Amino acid sequence: MEKGKYGIRLCFYTVSAFILAYLGYSTVLFLLAGVVLLAEKNEWATRQVIQAICLCVVRNLVTAALGIFDFLYQIPIISHIWGVVDGLLEALVSIFVLVFCIVGVIKNLKGNDADIIGARKFADWAYGMVKVQPQPAPAPVPQPAPAPAPQQTSVETPQPAPESAAAQTENPQQ
Repeated sequence: MEKGKYGIRLCFYTVSAFILAYLGYSTVLFLLAGVVLLAEKNEWATRQVIQAICLCVVRNLVTAALGIFDFLYQIPIISHIWGVVDGLLEALVSIFVLVFCIVGVIKNLKGNDADIIGARKFADWAYGMVKVQPQPAPAPVPQPAPAPAPQQTSVETPQPAPESAAAQTENPQQ
C-alpha cells in the first residue's frame, strides 16, 4: 500500500472515513477530509473520503426528513404506527449505509476505488475529474431510394388519315 507524506498508509484514511461515516461522526469525517485534501493531497484518498462523506450525508438527510414528521408522535393512535415506520426506515437506511461502508472498506484495503453507487460520480465531479464522454457519431441518415422514373406513357395524338399505302409503310405504328 502507498504511504502518504506523513508516513501513514492512505488506506488508513479511507477506511477510517468509512467507519466514521457509518457511525455518523460527520464532524470528525469532515476534519479527516480536510487532512486528506489539504495535507496529503492524494487524489485517490480524497475521492474515497468524499464517497464516505456522501454516505454520511445520505444517512443524515433521511434522518432529518423523518424528523420533520415527529409531530405524528403527538397523535395517540398514529404515534405507534409512526414509531414502527420511522424505526423501519431508519433501520433500512442504516443497513444500506453499513453494506456500502463494508464494501468500501474491503475495496479500499485492496487499494481499489470503493465505487459506491452515485457517490463515485459525485466524488469525481467534486475532485474535478468530470469526464466528458465523447459524443457518438451521428448515425448515417439513410438516403431515400431514388424514385423510379415515371413511365413514359405515349399519348396518341390523332394523325391525319393516310392517303396512300406508301404513307402507311412509312408509319408502322398505326
